[in-house]
Amino acid sequence: MKQQGMVIASEKEELFKYNTKDQKKEWSTKFEKSIVGISRIEDFVFVSTTRWGKIYTTLVDYHTGEKKWSLKKILYNIHILEGTLLYLDTSKEIVSLSIETGEERFRVKTGFRWTSPKMTLLGGNVYLFSPKKTLLLNQKNGALTETQLPSKLNSKEITFIIDEFQMNINTLGSADTGHYLMHDGGGGDASGGDFGGDAGGGE
Repeated sequence: MKQQGMVIASEKEELFKYNTKDQKKEWSTKFEKSIVGISRIEDFVFVSTTRWGKIYTTLVDYHTGEKKWSLKKILYNIHILEGTLLYLDTSKEIVSLSIETGEERFRVKTGFRWTSPKMTLLGGNVYLFSPKKTLLLNQKNGALTETQLPSKLNSKEITFIIDEFQMNINTLGSADTGHYLMHDGGGGDASGGDFGGDAGGGE
């Protein structure tokens, strides 16, 4: 969904959609916390805010500027599939939410002990993998089964991957720190920044 002549910008505690042709704001949304990062995926804008050292993620409707829901956490490795938002939590759990309401559908421990797995969409299937283990996610109930990546993809050798979902999203927003919200790394438990990689060879 290309949007020519439109940009999303923020100023301190305000998020707005700006029409570059007419040089006016299409909508403006106020936040009670400082905005530290923004990203857009199709019809949704993800806004990262902070107050007193705590980070929040708010989902905003791209067309109207309406706030849909907010969570007190950063969402890592986001994928949106048929009305469902999948992300990896810092506890190495994979979480499924309703994109419209933010209601949690399931939360499942991935079983990766020493590394944060990569989550990738391949052939319509969602895989979690590290150099030592690959799991297939049942997108309806969260069940995980051990498997292998499709032919010619070696989980032991892959360092980064831009998957089918990421190939089709329009924008990649950045935070003031330079970290990106959409990223093929894991749950950020290694670096102290927004994102941690899966250095190391554990499960």
